Amino acid sequence: MLRRVDVPRVLATLGAAVLVLAAPGLPTVLALRLRGLLAAAVLAPVSLLLVGVAAEAGHLLGVPWTLLSPLVLGAVVGAALWPLGRGRAPVPADAPAARGASDAPEPDAPEPDAAVPAPAPTRVERFLAGPRGHVTAILTGLVIGGGVVLTQALTMMGSVVAVSQTYDNVFHLNAVRRILRLGDSSAWVVGGMTTLPGQETYYPSLWHQAVSLVTQLSGQEIPLASNVVMLLAAAVVWPLGLMALVRTCTGAGPVGWMFAGALAGITAAFPLTMMSWGIVLPYLLSLSMMPLVLLVVVQLAGLGPLPQRRLDGWPLAVLLPVICGAVALAHPQGVLVGMVLGVPILVWATLVRAGELLARRPGAGRRLWPFAALTLLIGAGCVLAWDVFRPSASSAVWEPNASPKEALGQAVSLVPSGSPAWVPLALVVLACALAVLLGSRSRWLLVVFAAAAAMSALTRSLPMGELRYLVTGGWYSDNQRIAAMIAVAAVPLLAVGGEVLLCRAARALPVLRGAAGPVLALLGVAAVLAAGLGSPGARAHAEGLRGEWQSGVLLTDDERTLLEQLPEVVPEDAVIATNAWNGSSLAYAISDREVLNTYMGFQAEPEVHLLNAALDDARTNPEVCDAAEELDVEYALDFGPRELHGRSATYTGLNEISETGAAEVVLQVGEAKLLRMLPCRGTDGSMNE
Repeated sequence: MLRRVDVPRVLATLGAAVLVLAAPGLPTVLALRLRGLLAAAVLAPVSLLLVGVAAEAGHLLGVPWTLLSPLVLGAVVGAALWPLGRGRAPVPADAPAARGASDAPEPDAPEPDAAVPAPAPTRVERFLAGPRGHVTAILTGLVIGGGVVLTQALTMMGSVVAVSQTYDNVFHLNAVRRILRLGDSSAWVVGGMTTLPGQETYYPSLWHQAVSLVTQLSGQEIPLASNVVMLLAAAVVWPLGLMALVRTCTGAGPVGWMFAGALAGITAAFPLTMMSWGIVLPYLLSLSMMPLVLLVVVQLAGLGPLPQRRLDGWPLAVLLPVICGAVALAHPQGVLVGMVLGVPILVWATLVRAGELLARRPGAGRRLWPFAALTLLIGAGCVLAWDVFRPSASSAVWEPNASPKEALGQAVSLVPSGSPAWVPLALVVLACALAVLLGSRSRWLLVVFAAAAAMSALTRSLPMGELRYLVTGGWYSDNQRIAAMIAVAAVPLLAVGGEVLLCRAARALPVLRGAAGPVLALLGVAAVLAAGLGSPGARAHAEGLRGEWQSGVLLTDDERTLLEQLPEVVPEDAVIATNAWNGSSLAYAISDREVLNTYMGFQAEPEVHLLNAALDDARTNPEVCDAAEELDVEYALDFGPRELHGRSATYTGLNEISETGAAEVVLQVGEAKLLRMLPCRGTDGSMNE
């Protein structure tokens, strides 16, 4: 399913996507005096929250949906926040990042022997301690990590213009078209695509709102815009967030930041699986911003070991609700992930303060009791929210696929659900965890990893029943969605632990304090990536993901070619009878033509169901003829009986339409056919044209 890529079209779409993900939030970031890596990392969630708010405001005020709405809202918010940042130093300020750069040892590096004078910093250490070293480390991490993710994704997809051959993709692409056709991107408008008029429901639409703006701004097709936004979220937003988390909330230096970005694609559990499984694009967007949720939670808890990197006051007060709000708007299950990973941080911080009280440190009680009350309050709220965000038990259909022992091994070795445990990577994870425990002050990383690994193991092994639904029902008990969160916790742990191990090695081998150190760091990254991505299970899993994109089970090359030619034949006001199960309903997204059925699951008038069952009888059944006339159905697509998930010929009214004389073929590519309805006689005896 390889298709020719038009580079100028891709670049135009990429430029539009960068504008949508960065421009609305830029005034707010500048007003808060954020700089460098943190500023770059939070641009996307700030911009996306503004996109979501502007969508609902535009719906209420009747303002047509364009990029102008979030841009104006962003400018207003930035102007309102500007006085708060006046006179403040940029945050977080640079802090010493390598041994020898200051009199104090690096918090996440091994403590030097007090009896031995610290050696003078080498040229490499001085470079890494300066701004150019910081930028080099960050760009190296982004290029390696983003490059690995991008390479994996494009290999899986086959082409940047490919169409995912999955169930949910029909909804996601058609929902973007609905926004563009109606000029309204409210979450209720998107949710109303599959409901009867007046019965609209909420659907998390931040993904569709962003992609609609990219499509509108670039003038390119929806599948390309969707793919570009997906790739940016996975290859840029995700590694930037990981590096910002490690830089701002741990004592790691530039090597640790680089590790965090470079290892962004260490496990196929995330982001690769979420770029195929489902395809759950809103959840992918939510999890790509999850490192920033941990960042603000750690800052709220005061667990960052370097005061110079601390984020407090107005910046934290603004970013905390903004980032959490963007994650929640992207997908409600992101809220559940935030609870699983965030609450243990608060509990750990409470225990740290309690330890200070037992040690009788000055002011310990003043720090403990208010924070303990806050943790208790948040914990109680999470218990309530856990139940509110959990769908009905009938939706929790995914079954366990491993024994408890197997599940634990799979979680520690970071493999996706259904893949066997991989000992080499598990040993690397355990070594880094031990390094964080013994040589770092950022031990909260262990608590987060333990929570993610526990959830991952439980979802893989808990038997069907009430306990499984209680623990995993918020994700429909979907093993793949829950296993994805392991990456959020594992990559920072590997980054900080890896730097601690490298510092230990440099103390034993002084030659590593020179140019050999960065070389060893890069070799270490390559070795860990090879251990994670080169296992037999990882290769088999990647092959399965390729099938989700390149199988042609939903839309073959011939069928897509026909859809791209439809605008030349079908008038703009015509309605096409389609079958979402065989991909023909993508005529809505790809051809910009109204279709009878936009998705597999939907509510509709009785006339729609009648046509789905008996459109081929329009010449002989007057009621069918009347229904076609009432719904303006002038054309039909015949993509054959084969359907997604092994189904066949669900809509019987489209299966023999050209053979019964109800329609004639007007366009054909391979076996894919477009038919035009022929005149028929209605119940009043007159001919309907």
